[in-house]
Amino acid sequence: MPSTDIKLNGINNRTRPGSVPEGKAKNAVNTLFDKSGNIVMPRFGKTVLYAGDVTSLAECDTGTFFVENGDLKILNADGTASVLKSNVGIDRVSFTKPVGDEVFFSNATSSGRIKNGSVASPWGTPRPTRQPTCTPTSFGGMYAGDYRVAITWIAEDESGTGMGRRVTVPASGGIYLSDLPTPPAFVTAIGVYVSSVNGEEMWFYGDYPASTTAITLSRKICTIPLRTQFMYPPQPMGLVLLHFGRIHYPRGTRLYRTEPHKYGLQKANSYVQFDSEIQTVVSCPGVIYVGTLGMLYGLKNIDGDGPIRVEELQDAGSVKGTECYDPDGVSAYFVCNRGFIKATPEGLEELTYADCALPFFKTGATTVVEYNGSKYLVGTFQDGEQNPLADKEYLAAQLLRNSL
Repeated sequence: MPSTDIKLNGINNRTRPGSVPEGKAKNAVNTLFDKSGNIVMPRFGKTVLYAGDVTSLAECDTGTFFVENGDLKILNADGTASVLKSNVGIDRVSFTKPVGDEVFFSNATSSGRIKNGSVASPWGTPRPTRQPTCTPTSFGGMYAGDYRVAITWIAEDESGTGMGRRVTVPASGGIYLSDLPTPPAFVTAIGVYVSSVNGEEMWFYGDYPASTTAITLSRKICTIPLRTQFMYPPQPMGLVLLHFGRIHYPRGTRLYRTEPHKYGLQKANSYVQFDSEIQTVVSCPGVIYVGTLGMLYGLKNIDGDGPIRVEELQDAGSVKGTECYDPDGVSAYFVCNRGFIKATPEGLEELTYADCALPFFKTGATTVVEYNGSKYLVGTFQDGEQNPLADKEYLAAQLLRNSL
């Protein structure tokens, strides 16, 4: 069933009890409708794949991931589960779509990457807290003058680094690096960069084991520039979204993004500011749609040259956690105060507003279910407030009927 044809004609919250038309309903709970508005009976059932207190479920080509009792797990083929990372917290965990053989995840207390569906490792490499001590030596064959030196830490990703340390070298001298900061345990190597004499840009000199405590630099032709200076690892706190070579994530009123195809690095000030706290973010080819507490936005020119264009699309707050994607690989869905919304590269389409006054929910979860050749957009929600478009006498009428 094309989801664009969903019309919840079986629900009518806006007419008086005595004037509900034939075939309409005042309220519907745990009910499926087809594209003609007819109730689907019986509803399709379910199959138990794993029994446990499961939250934050994500299914993709690299595995089925979920959280149970605060532990991040992967579902095994035999119906058991293996722990990927312990103590990720009780907050909802968000997962990206696969990036090759990796999936990135985050919640308010933890983040990381799952590689090959079996190992959870840190996401991004922190940059060194400082540069090493740089002492000029009387040997090394370097030209006399000023040099800048910086180090990075290398693991799955190479880290950023701060301002290089300047050192003045005598003719035919060199540079001795000591008092190197201690890297985290997962770092495998130290990258060393040095500028040309009296130059500003630093160039890759070489990499050394993470346990190295001292390095001597001598004259050397270096050709690879330092590209990660002043960058730092992403700092997500919940929703993470893969969009055409970058990972985007909201923090409060800002939407941040990583560097292209460098998912463990981002530049300072690499964000877009919005009017209020971000609730939903969905990706479509060429556009990202952002929903805040009070407005729906479209972000254009994300992948092109020049600044990102931010367009206000609709005066409606969105419902946190309700993002989901159509199997067609193009469309996305979320819920706002105007009901279910379909997002496409062409724009936003309201699916339920004309026929149903959904409550104003604070959080929820949705998915697209395919069954017997039809697609169903299914959701579950929490903390709802009555929509002002709903019938004001609805609750009183239901109490009189003893239906509540």
